[in-house]
Amino acid sequence: MAARELVTVSRRLPLEPSALRVALLFLEIDTIGCSRRWTLGPLGALELDTEFSALPSDGGSDERRSSTHGHLSAPDGYTVATEIVLTTRDGNDARLTLKADARSAHYRGPLTVAARAGLTELAEELRFFGTRQAALN
Repeated sequence: MAARELVTVSRRLPLEPSALRVALLFLEIDTIGCSRRWTLGPLGALELDTEFSALPSDGGSDERRSSTHGHLSAPDGYTVATEIVLTTRDGNDARLTLKADARSAHYRGPLTVAARAGLTELAEELRFFGTRQAALN
């Protein structure tokens, strides 16, 4: 059996819980029924379904997790399925984690770079939408 070439990238998302809820709502409304794609120039691309679904709780933890799926592409177009998990915990910043199986040692590096850039784009968009919280009050 070949070794798996896992790509895992994580990024802190400094948004208050109420701003994060608004950000996720605006992201989903902004793309109604579609996916969101970020073309990352010479780094590749990230595309994801903007509807995050809650994951089961592991019991006594105050951690909440939700996830969505998408595709991560290397600069030459090589594409793999990806999962993005949003983790929140009372009193702490949220965290985005992207996980993908590069399936090839050759693509692990380029996909890791694309994953970092893609998570940065997603985080920036969520921060932007999070600032619209005042519009709902």
